[in-house]
Amino acid sequence: MTSFPIFKRLNTVGYGLYPGTKRSPDLDIAFNSGLTLVLGANGLGKTTLVTLLYRMCTGPYDLPAMTSGGELGGKRRQARKLPTRRRRVFAERVNDGAASATATLEFTLDEARISLTRALDSLELVDLQLDGQGVRLDEDEYQRIVLDAAGVSTFGDWILLLRHLTFYFEDRRALVWDPSAQRQLLRLLFLSPTTSKEWTDIEREVLTRDSAMRNFRYVVSTEESSLTDSEEAVSSGGDIRGELAALEDLQKIDRPKLEQLNDRVTELDATRQAALRDALKAESEHESAFRDLERRQLTAIASAFPSSSDTARYLMAQLISDQECLACGADSPKATAALKKRIGEHRCVVCNSKVTRTNTRAAAPKAIAKALKALDRAAAHRAAAAANRERSEAEFEALVVQIQELNARISERSDHIETLARRLPPDEAELHEQRSEVAQMRGRLETMKLELDKHRKKFARLIKRTSLEIVAHKEAVQHSFAKFAEGFLLEDCNLAWAPHKDQIGETGPSINFPAYELEMGGADFDSPVRREGPEQVSESQREFIDLAFRMALICVAGNGGVGSIVIDAPESSLDAVFVERAAKVLVQYAKESDNRLIVTSNLIEGSLIPELMRRGGIRKSSSKRIVDLLEVASPTAATAELHDDYVEVREDLFRRANKPSR
Repeated sequence: MTSFPIFKRLNTVGYGLYPGTKRSPDLDIAFNSGLTLVLGANGLGKTTLVTLLYRMCTGPYDLPAMTSGGELGGKRRQARKLPTRRRRVFAERVNDGAASATATLEFTLDEARISLTRALDSLELVDLQLDGQGVRLDEDEYQRIVLDAAGVSTFGDWILLLRHLTFYFEDRRALVWDPSAQRQLLRLLFLSPTTSKEWTDIEREVLTRDSAMRNFRYVVSTEESSLTDSEEAVSSGGDIRGELAALEDLQKIDRPKLEQLNDRVTELDATRQAALRDALKAESEHESAFRDLERRQLTAIASAFPSSSDTARYLMAQLISDQECLACGADSPKATAALKKRIGEHRCVVCNSKVTRTNTRAAAPKAIAKALKALDRAAAHRAAAAANRERSEAEFEALVVQIQELNARISERSDHIETLARRLPPDEAELHEQRSEVAQMRGRLETMKLELDKHRKKFARLIKRTSLEIVAHKEAVQHSFAKFAEGFLLEDCNLAWAPHKDQIGETGPSINFPAYELEMGGADFDSPVRREGPEQVSESQREFIDLAFRMALICVAGNGGVGSIVIDAPESSLDAVFVERAAKVLVQYAKESDNRLIVTSNLIEGSLIPELMRRGGIRKSSSKRIVDLLEVASPTAATAELHDDYVEVREDLFRRANKPSR
């Protein structure tokens, strides 16, 4: 038989979330047999308290993939140490990081009395006692004590038992509709620790071998494909070699040509740079010649005005410089040309008369003519230099394009040559070695398949044998479930024994695993029918069908039929009539033998909490069965500002609890 934990006491010291009261600092909860009710509001730490109970039992270990997704089996049942951040789950809820906070949990497993203290900033053991005596302070020692007392084979099974039976978490699996979780629970509950461990060891061996075989099969398939390619290459080797030879000949022609072009491009670049410098120099010389002629022409204009007439000089100068008449604003290239002609012929720039008077400032006609010739020579030089530059640039760019095209052809041809080279057949010795290696790999794969098949058959025989041990408890489980379900529901509801076919790994035949399925009546059914998924019942029915199954397993499989159940916030999805029936069944379970039922709830207006109080014998807020987080937990902004309103709701719950039942 399996022993479930019976929680006795939980005490926290120095934890900021639960400062306690002036008269009673910190949090100290005595879990007596029957119902313990944890009341609070959002943010006061109800779920944290439930998580604390769980983590005190598991320490810094958990199972991967514990929520409702995926199959529960294989390596997922191996307990693994939590990462550092998850070990600080309680530290992250308080300002001081729970630096000096501790929690102590006392519970029993069968006849073993266990007390352990953990640091809340890391979940490390601070103290460990068995039957009042201190023992070696070590997680391995704690796990050994738990496994011996609980009657389970691995610490992963201990966590499985806590996660799916003792604690009723919000993200729980729906056991009635989860065959993979069912078979693991039935294994650890109804088989001896030795047989249970044999199950898990062989199952893990099958999964490991299945994974290794599939991975190696992929390797063999890859090598077989490579061998096929090699053998095909042998038949087409002649054609490939001919094509390779032709391509290599073309490469021998193009590669020297590319070298020549690269040498030529260096020479052309030097010529191009020289032409650019010449063009820039010619442009500069032309600009100088133009400015010299312009200066001489302006001097001639100045000499045309012997009197001081700056305005006239400026007008003429602007006309000759910019071809713009400042008098009317017109663009006058003809007037500019005529003006320049008069200056060149030594005529008056105003009336075109032959200048006869002597003016020391007048520009000599020969000097202007000489400047004009210099400008013409500079213009011709500039034009020739520009043309040479354009020819150099064009020749250079054409050569670059030619090099790029040749490079592309050589590169494309190289890729094709490389592809053909890979297709060349290996020599006979290499091909023989490849065939031999593939044959050896095929033989090894067949050996792996045979070994895997042997272990699968061994596991199938074990399941067949152990299913007989599990089925021996079938009627007791069905009877216990019917008793609880009948209290919860008005519909006919029972468990049908329905072994579930499933594969272990991704290959091999299916195995019949022990499992139950739900049969339930309804408004439109004359008799109970199979309900194959949780979506086929209402939300409230789903919650309590699953809870009835858990209670039944604890009552039948538990040592003495006792155990603790911790339910976090069960008040949702219940109609007014269903509340009374739910409370009756929950309290009935709590009152049987030495059971503990721990229920957390917000201070709400519904009827579930008053009904639980009334049936559980809780009449006053001072009752030891009440954990009032409104008083002992650190207040939130809402509970601090609206404290009186919360107190009124709490007092109303007790007033309703003291009213006689309908």
